[in-house]
Amino acid sequence: MERDGLKTVRRAELLARLELLDELIKEQASRAAFVREKGWDATVYERRSKLLEVTRQQYLGLLKELLSQDPVRDDCANGDGT
Repeated sequence: MERDGLKTVRRAELLARLELLDELIKEQASRAAFVREKGWDATVYERRSKLLEVTRQQYLGLLKELLSQDPVRDDCANGDGT
């Protein structure tokens, strides 16, 4: 049971981090667009955007892995759970 609680906390943490990353990605895209609009070099902003996207993909992969190891979800998928 303690292990299930830990998985729940990990899942919630990953979801919160993904939400934050989504916000950061939007903000960074706005900054990059503003810099480009001014005619300035946006290379640094674009690199940061790419790094944030890669980080988001990694967190998403971790969340999918965590969910695939969830026995309750497996039982429901097999029709054994409620």
